[in-house]
Amino acid sequence: MKNRILSILLVILFSTVHLFAQSIQIERLEPANWWIGFKNPDLQVLVYGPNISVNTVSLDYPGVQLKSVVTSDNPNYLFINLEIGDNAKAGMLPLVFTQGSETHLVEYTLLEKSHSSTRIQGFDASDVIYLIMPDRFANGDPSNDTVAGMLEASNREQPYGRHGGDLKGIQDHLDYIKDLGMTAIWLNPIFENDMPADYQKGVGFYHGYAATDMYKVDRRFGTNEEFKELIKSAQSRGMKVIMDMIHNHVGTEHWFVKDMPFKDWIHDQSAHGNTNFRTGTVMDPYVSDFDRNAMVKGWFVDEMPDLDQRNEFVVNYLIQNTLWWIEYSGIDGIRMDTHPYPYKEYMAEWTRRVLEEYPEFNIVGEAWAGNVPTTAFWQRDFPDKNGYNSYLPSVTDFPMHRAVNQAFTEEFGWETGVARLYDLLGQDFLYSDPLLNVIFLDNHDVNRFFSSVGEDPRKTKMGIAFILTTRGIPQIYYGTEILMPGEGMDPNKRYDFPGGWQSDRHNAFMKSGRVALGLERGVPVDETFEYVKKIADWRKNASAIHNGRLTHFIPANNTYVYFRHNAEQRVLVAINASTDVVTLDYRRYSELLDGYAGGLEVISGERINDLKNIQVPGMSAIILDLN
Repeated sequence: MKNRILSILLVILFSTVHLFAQSIQIERLEPANWWIGFKNPDLQVLVYGPNISVNTVSLDYPGVQLKSVVTSDNPNYLFINLEIGDNAKAGMLPLVFTQGSETHLVEYTLLEKSHSSTRIQGFDASDVIYLIMPDRFANGDPSNDTVAGMLEASNREQPYGRHGGDLKGIQDHLDYIKDLGMTAIWLNPIFENDMPADYQKGVGFYHGYAATDMYKVDRRFGTNEEFKELIKSAQSRGMKVIMDMIHNHVGTEHWFVKDMPFKDWIHDQSAHGNTNFRTGTVMDPYVSDFDRNAMVKGWFVDEMPDLDQRNEFVVNYLIQNTLWWIEYSGIDGIRMDTHPYPYKEYMAEWTRRVLEEYPEFNIVGEAWAGNVPTTAFWQRDFPDKNGYNSYLPSVTDFPMHRAVNQAFTEEFGWETGVARLYDLLGQDFLYSDPLLNVIFLDNHDVNRFFSSVGEDPRKTKMGIAFILTTRGIPQIYYGTEILMPGEGMDPNKRYDFPGGWQSDRHNAFMKSGRVALGLERGVPVDETFEYVKKIADWRKNASAIHNGRLTHFIPANNTYVYFRHNAEQRVLVAINASTDVVTLDYRRYSELLDGYAGGLEVISGERINDLKNIQVPGMSAIILDLN
């Protein structure tokens, strides 16, 4: 009798467990919502949950067609393919999941797309971009420094650790950025990076380039809504926001890497190793298959699995994720990290799709290449003999970065000193639109410019004057305006902005703090801030700088002279990298000076009435707005 009762209990227990295991559980639905009105009507919804693939899916909603439901290598995934017709209305789309006699209703939200003129504006050469690493800029909300359940706590004593900077810190200092004369903000990635750090090995993820959830802001930075509010606040001040994205790789702790839908979701590291970082192999006509595969299929580092964009479901996921963030947040542009590393055909299709939906949008691809040809290749309409077109409007101008760092650190010669700037710009015929190149003295991946030029404020100012007046879209790295040093290992290029934490000795967000910091360091901190501000403020209304031609003259005596000009404005810029005062030879520049009586020197604010006797002090620049 006891054995019979025990057998009955075991049957009941097994049946209960079996029923529970078969219940419909949905852990993720991505994208979590969508919008009507996209030019491309197709939407692929990823559904993730235990054995979700055994379910059937149905819907009944006017204007929306269920085209197919696709299973994958992994029973925990379903991919629902929908077509949203022109007659579909915003509302709750009922997705019904059925398993045997059990059903589960998901009300999937369809929204109206925004048509606000202050969102999704794009950016161009009329802008000056301010690059911020959120973790190192300002800690506006100490309560989110360490989040329970996440793999890394805040530790400001560790160079590779999280220091607590967040979206609230940026929000609190938008007026500082605006006062500096910046018109756009680029944030290093704000995606969740819930990765374990290893400080002994120099491994940390405060930088944001190892996403573990591409639809969620890292909780140590804030929330999705806080990101949206930051963008709205910046745009209300007349500034734009550029979002950093990465489609080459994610972090090893990403949920879809830990339980992959397809075997080919990422590249096999055991077969391809890590990347060789040789971006030139992509267009090299003599490249070996081995080297090209290592570049494209190799992992960036061990902690960042390399996505395989040959898989159509990876492609759909990434493109839809981009469109979701644009429409959800209202960002004005994207900086695409490691642009040459994924399959170039995918990157071209991603760019085409984004710009098809948002023609006024702009995207800059990080093309860290060794020279002008291998950089220009990535800009749209490059004359590739194989017919490849990237569709990419903007590229990061690393050749310009290299030239401007060399120009002020070496002796002047036929091809050295400021002659490097002249020679580099002479190669602009290779770019389809050099005005859209993003130009910079430094960023989060390279030595800070102030350190590169031997911590010489005069050289720093000359670099700033050049980058704000030559062709292209200038980008200023946070702290360059206050002469922040930094070189060597990555954390040394990413010091905390002084004043971003309540315990900081000086607050460089305030004039008094900049003065005190300058006195302590023995460098003109506030003076440099005012230097950037003066040129950037003037630049806002300088149409010749935004879209004018550039005419330059062969450098002499380590002095580089060029003009920016259009029908409305003419500007002379002279950069004297020698220690002696230089008097410009009017006869040499008369083709652009004739007809003008004088001009306003932007930096000093002085009026110059004698154009035949223009003097440029040693180790300085002048910007003469002619009239």
